Amino acid sequence: MVTDPHTNYTSPAGKEFSFAAARFAGINPSSTVLDMGCGYGEGACNLAAEFRCRIVACDSNSENIKIGQEIAVERNVSHLITFENRDVLKVDYSATPFELVLAEGGVLSYVKRSKGFSLANQWLVPRGWFAFSDLIIIAQTVPDEVRSIYEDHVYHYETEHSYRDLIAAAAMEVHFMSLVPPSGWDNYYAHMARRLEDERGFFADKRIKLAFHREIDVFYRLEAFKYIGYLFCIARKKC
Repeated sequence: MVTDPHTNYTSPAGKEFSFAAARFAGINPSSTVLDMGCGYGEGACNLAAEFRCRIVACDSNSENIKIGQEIAVERNVSHLITFENRDVLKVDYSATPFELVLAEGGVLSYVKRSKGFSLANQWLVPRGWFAFSDLIIIAQTVPDEVRSIYEDHVYHYETEHSYRDLIAAAAMEVHFMSLVPPSGWDNYYAHMARRLEDERGFFADKRIKLAFHREIDVFYRLEAFKYIGYLFCIARKKC
């Protein structure tokens, strides 16, 4: 069931999860937040609008940054967000640490999870907060067709248990962890279906359109939610 028809998130974890992370972290107008892999800037814009905090929104895709800047202007929060077209693996924010670091939309799969935790640790203030969302495997056996769509011989996904081990190894403690509900997937795929109508940009590529059509088909036809889930976690740096 679609519960947020206007979402612009590129993952099943939407606005309420961004808000939950900010509330755990006690974010307020004097706070600073880093969105490491901001996508279209939806999370950054939502936090800026709700909490009036300062946000650095970083993404390696210049088109994402441009869209994010446009959305921020439309929502009158552009003065609160600094968009940076940079690769998080090639920047260093340790001199200006943040109260909250976000890694939404599977960013940790891109940067490699242990590296992502290490960077977050360096960029957080003492006892700062780290919130992430990522796809995980929730069944012992996954049909080949489902696995080929979501892992695609590129990404190896964790389980909840292995993610807890990674968090502990990063000297962080879990304060909240859950799977995104089915409505989150419906919101995400409804958003993707709309983007597949684009005539320019990333989703205008015929190969991208085909790939997402296949993914949506497999998710609902084979009930992929029985085998994969979207994990959301709020963790805190121990010191």
